[in-house]
Amino acid sequence: MTGFSPEKTISAPPIISIVGKKATLFLPFMSPNEQLLKTSLSSLPTRKKQAGVDRGLRYAMVVSIQNEDDSYQEVMIGRQELFEKRERLRQRTRVLMSQIALKKSNWERKHPNQQFPAIVLKKEQELESVWQKVRRLDKEISHQIASETVWFCEYQGVKTIYFEDLRSFQGRGGMKRHSWNLSTNLWGMMIDGVRYRRESMGHKNGGIWLVNPAWTSQTCHVCGTHGRRVDTEDSIIEVKGGEYFHCLKCNQHYHADVNAARNIMQIKQSKPSVVPGRTS
Repeated sequence: MTGFSPEKTISAPPIISIVGKKATLFLPFMSPNEQLLKTSLSSLPTRKKQAGVDRGLRYAMVVSIQNEDDSYQEVMIGRQELFEKRERLRQRTRVLMSQIALKKSNWERKHPNQQFPAIVLKKEQELESVWQKVRRLDKEISHQIASETVWFCEYQGVKTIYFEDLRSFQGRGGMKRHSWNLSTNLWGMMIDGVRYRRESMGHKNGGIWLVNPAWTSQTCHVCGTHGRRVDTEDSIIEVKGGEYFHCLKCNQHYHADVNAARNIMQIKQSKPSVVPGRTS
């Protein structure tokens, strides 16, 4: 570039180039010098910590990070308004599929071997349109939640993240009480989003492990004793799908999803030979 100088690049205004229907925004940028890199990188935390992530009943992701002094830091990440919108769309797909199946059945009974009428084709087009909205919404949900998860873990200096592996997923008790149902497909998109972003930050395989979540929601992360789900922090009456976990041995209450996330983080201790980024 003729006449290039860092000073001119910094002070130059952004430029919008329009060619046909395509608009391109050019922003001035100068690569950081050695002093800036040293200042920025020296302030980053050392990546030594571990985190466990649970698919919560009331939150998309519940992240628990264990500090060097054995204390914990948690964040509950949810996009309730997006999940509610998603559930409304999913309900619409169920209604449309039922209508389409009924209309096809009636038509085939009355007009065998004949092409379906326009009303059926119109319903099928509407169904596909709704499914496209669901897929776009899933991408937006996974993008937002993965981004928040990655930045929280990066800020706290997390090296390895343990997710529950939902490939053998079965719905938990109490799920129908809540306004959204996190599917295994969407959960997988979120994990892939976290892995991709962390790989771009230098983590091998994203520093991701998938672990079997069996019993993580039913045992105490402190003593390993089987406990019960309750509705409030001071209740001892068992409730299916309760928001809190009560350990009878420790006589302590924990948020159920936080307790599960801490258990997920500890599963790796029993199978240390598993390849990072894979499953255990």
